[in-house]
Amino acid sequence: MMTQTLMNNYLDQRVVAILGYNEDGQDQARRLRSRGIDVVIGLREGDPFWSAAEKDGFPVSNLLKAVDQADVIQVWY
Repeated sequence: MMTQTLMNNYLDQRVVAILGYNEDGQDQARRLRSRGIDVVIGLREGDPFWSAAEKDGFPVSNLLKAVDQADVIQVWY
């Protein structure tokens, strides 16, 4: 298991795509951003969480575009 410092070093200069923005996805996206890690949210068109993610200040795109932009992908459902 990676230590927190090792994980932060690994994620430096990388983009993490959070696919899904339910409560768990929101928490993880906020934690990553608070550590200075670039985060993009990937959702289906018309997802009710789309506006919430935008309101929270995250770039939001459809799932395929988010995956294409990312170096690391996390899925929350």
